[in-house]
Amino acid sequence: MPDPRIVAHRGCSAFHRENSPAAWRGAMEAGADLVEVDLRLTADGEIVCCHDADLRRLAAQPLLLRETAATVLARITVQGAPAAPPLALLFDTLPEAQPILFDVKDERPEALDAILDALHGVPARPVTLGLHALASVARVCAAGWGGAILGFLSPGSDEEAFFAAGGTHLRLWEWDTASGRIAAHAERGRPVWITTGEGATDRKVGDFDPAALRRMAGEGASGFLVNDPAAARRALAA
Repeated sequence: MPDPRIVAHRGCSAFHRENSPAAWRGAMEAGADLVEVDLRLTADGEIVCCHDADLRRLAAQPLLLRETAATVLARITVQGAPAAPPLALLFDTLPEAQPILFDVKDERPEALDAILDALHGVPARPVTLGLHALASVARVCAAGWGGAILGFLSPGSDEEAFFAAGGTHLRLWEWDTASGRIAAHAERGRPVWITTGEGATDRKVGDFDPAALRRMAGEGASGFLVNDPAAARRALAA
């Protein structure tokens, strides 16, 4: 069985501001297999990298990204970098061969179309699309997307329908990995990636317990979304 893939959650966010050029570079330096980046659409149709719908938490600004022009957002910086960096800056920062997981936070049809258009312009980049809704999976597949799709599905969602619609990987929360949950998919050849922390773990999202990481890997998990990629790899090797 190959080693699980290590995904840098919002970049190497244990040591750098999430979704920032420093976090992306840190993820590469830490040896992450993929760099996870959150995507949203601005009021004027530009794609930016930001987890939250607004900038209250990151920059003490109440601006909603979907209602704000990219030129305005570009002037709001945190620690010397844009609070919501444009997608072009990500592509300028990461080498073309670096695999990326895009967590698409804005799944309006116009946002999905804009993201697909941007990815058509960089066909050599190894990209996994992370989608939350079955309708989004159907839309991107109908538009010709043939790459990997990770399902960021809510607990209780129809996982069979997700794979039938064209999904390729399933994301589970660590707290949603009851006995047999991972293995049930792994035994059918379905890659299962785990977001560590949150919920009953009493850990911040992306933080992990080494023993829990090894347990889930032993049950068939093939990827982990973590804040500290290098520490996660060391924990799995222990």
